[in-house]
Amino acid sequence: MSIQEKTSTPDLMESLREELTCFICLDYFNSPVTTECGHSFCLMCLLKSWEEHNTPLSCPECWRTLGAPHFQANERLGRLASIGRQLRSQVLQGEDEQSSCGRTPGASRVFSDDEQSVINFSTQSHGINRAYFSSEAEEQHKEKLQDVLSLLRKKKKEAQAILNHEKERVMLCKEETKTCKQVVVSEYMKMHQFLKEEEQLQLQLLEKEEKANLKKLRENEIHLTKQVRRLSKMIGQIEFTCQNLTLESFEEVRGAMDRCELLLLQCPETTITELSLCRITGMRDMLRKFSTDVTLDPATANAYLVLSDDLKSVRYGGTRQQLPDNPERFDQSATVLGAQIFTCGRHYWEVEVGNKTEWEVGICKDSVIRKGNLPKPPGDLFSLIGLKIGDDYSLWVSSPLKGQHVREPVHKVGVFLDYESGHIAFYNVTDESLIYSFPSNSFHEALRPIFSPCLPNEGTNTDPLIICHI
Repeated sequence: MSIQEKTSTPDLMESLREELTCFICLDYFNSPVTTECGHSFCLMCLLKSWEEHNTPLSCPECWRTLGAPHFQANERLGRLASIGRQLRSQVLQGEDEQSSCGRTPGASRVFSDDEQSVINFSTQSHGINRAYFSSEAEEQHKEKLQDVLSLLRKKKKEAQAILNHEKERVMLCKEETKTCKQVVVSEYMKMHQFLKEEEQLQLQLLEKEEKANLKKLRENEIHLTKQVRRLSKMIGQIEFTCQNLTLESFEEVRGAMDRCELLLLQCPETTITELSLCRITGMRDMLRKFSTDVTLDPATANAYLVLSDDLKSVRYGGTRQQLPDNPERFDQSATVLGAQIFTCGRHYWEVEVGNKTEWEVGICKDSVIRKGNLPKPPGDLFSLIGLKIGDDYSLWVSSPLKGQHVREPVHKVGVFLDYESGHIAFYNVTDESLIYSFPSNSFHEALRPIFSPCLPNEGTNTDPLIICHI
């Protein structure tokens, strides 16, 4: 046997033994299993290690945390360990036989003295072997534990710093919220003050216009009173003349007729009174919070009405369409209802009326009469009607029907409903002003939007009513 063989055999045997040794018991594998991280251990050693260290489960060699106690039996490694154990035993036994035959140690020994001492030490009792290698493993474990402790202390320090910061943020959050509340209260106080001033200006303006209107009414009242007296006096004179008419009084008759002609040319006139638009600051921004997507209900539309595909506009078509005369459909009135039914809440929508000379929008009970064209009973309909005759433009509300003269036509109408408070109001969207607000009512039935483009007027008023996208 060569010198190289003699020196390399123990190294090979030791390397083989290390590869086939359990990291925990430091002995050849017995029923080995392999964990998910790729390291192998004796089955009983691994289970005992996990039992001692409780959770979380980790690999005893690399300390990697394991998601679950999963491992696989490694039968091939077990067979290799068994072969390694037998091979080692045979090598040691052969060495002993050669020594007992009297061969010279230098020529016949397979291992050197140092190597043999290691082997002999390895073949001592399992308890001594384990004690030696357990000491080495213990040092390794202690080093790993120290590393873990360092990481844990670092993490604890970081967590404590964040905890202290979060505690400071709790107080800071309270202070910030308190400050924000104060700012909100302050800003709304300013807004309330501003709105209060706007309210006072509007009231003062209305009072001023009221005085001007009353003055004009009183002056016209005096003028008409004088005119009535003159007419009464003239009537008395004419009646007296008729009763006492003679040929000599023809000249008197002619004079009376001349005086009558002057009186008859004086036409009594009503006084035109006007009030400024009741502009409400921030009205539209406030109402838009309650915007409702309103569409038209084709089943209720009069057969002469043409609805758009998106059910957002309606116009008078001029030709009766072949539609079923169902109970919901208006048969005489050029009217259509909105598809939405309201039984609660607050709702707002806007309608473009454009330059139409007649139109009607509003809210009605769902049970409103659809057949015939009779006036709706009070409380069934709350609508706004726009009417232009020549250069005169007026708005009417129903019911009961009453109107008011306006300086300029309305092009876009806002409709607001607060079901619970029984409030319905109409707004001029362009001027952001209130047109009319109905007295508070108590609703007990479902309500629906109502629209009427009205009939054409000698080729005019053909534009549609359009429900706007808010």
